Amino acid sequence: MPGTRHEPAAAASAQIDILSGWAALCPLEPAVEKLQQIAGTPVTARLAWWRSAVMSDRDAVPLLLALPAPGDAIRAAALVAVRDQGGIRQITSGRPHSDDAWEVAAESADARRALLTELAAFATDPGRPWQLALTGLRDGNDAAWLARQLPSGRVLPAPPVPGIGFTAGEVTFGPGILSGLDRSSQRIRQHALSEEIRFERDPDRLAKLRGEIEDVHLARDHDAGRPSDLDDTAGIAFWRSVYDLHAARGELEVGTLRLDGHLAAYVIAFADRPAYRVFDGRFAPPWRRYSPGRRLEAAVVEHARREGFAVLDWMTSVAPEKLVASTWAEPRWTVTAVGDQRPARNAARHPRPARTAAGGPRRACTSGGASGGVSGAGLGAGLGDGGLSLTAAAP
Repeated sequence: MPGTRHEPAAAASAQIDILSGWAALCPLEPAVEKLQQIAGTPVTARLAWWRSAVMSDRDAVPLLLALPAPGDAIRAAALVAVRDQGGIRQITSGRPHSDDAWEVAAESADARRALLTELAAFATDPGRPWQLALTGLRDGNDAAWLARQLPSGRVLPAPPVPGIGFTAGEVTFGPGILSGLDRSSQRIRQHALSEEIRFERDPDRLAKLRGEIEDVHLARDHDAGRPSDLDDTAGIAFWRSVYDLHAARGELEVGTLRLDGHLAAYVIAFADRPAYRVFDGRFAPPWRRYSPGRRLEAAVVEHARREGFAVLDWMTSVAPEKLVASTWAEPRWTVTAVGDQRPARNAARHPRPARTAAGGPRRACTSGGASGGVSGAGLGAGLGDGGLSLTAAAP
């Protein structure tokens, strides 16, 4: 059948849909989000975050591999981005040069391995040079297993992401942190400054805060002599999309520290139970002598503990000694592979309209954001911006 990879009958126990373009993905988004919620997928590996990452990159085309379940559900899902760079097809996680997590959401280990198998087959079947780079895998066994399915596949340890566990009760800050907090408290009292720390989750108030937060973010980066991720179009598009989308969903929380009414520091976090995940934080340079960033970090840790979160995830591989506290680190792995041009294993692998589990055509969907992407030639095998899919037999 066109669009189907033919496998031995014993192996073809399930069919995996491969969907390219926002129009094709949109009808399955509710099922993907439900599965990710059940699987406990962290926020940076979930659909909403991944959408912000891919849509901010004009060269990236979204790709979903889905293992259907009865009805409208799915048993496993993997999200990747596909780019054409100088005639080479690149398959990556959403933001391959970040500390974002990436993983297959699945009901079982067998379903997850089926998706990883098909992802490897898809990567190696374009009949053209290709590269694969998936960063942020949290399971070393899955990373090693995927690498073995790929020609020249390699699995490399990545810098771990530190965090704090609250199971032991209160978090004890180190002597250096405590003395720094005491000194800043003395300076605030000496200069008779008013200090106010607040945590905000109301979407309307978060929307009003965004411009003020952006100003502090840019000012701190430039004061440190480094380019800001908000300086370029793609960076600010991603940041604003993450902020606005998760705020509207009630998942975003912003902690602010004000001195005499001025925003001196902020922390943006996700209430992603059981984890409290810190996405972004900066202090305003004019207030540096009062250590507002460190003071707010300490308040964030205590706030997360009081609110009953099991862990605090710093969401970055920054050295633990640069943080106010850290009690553990989550390992991360990277899988890479490359391949030269060779004949495709199945020349009849053509895209066709996506289908529902019942076999009928999926409804048109425009709520998923802007469609677009590279041409079918850019994706190989005819995948492109038209909301197309194909189906492959899962091993």
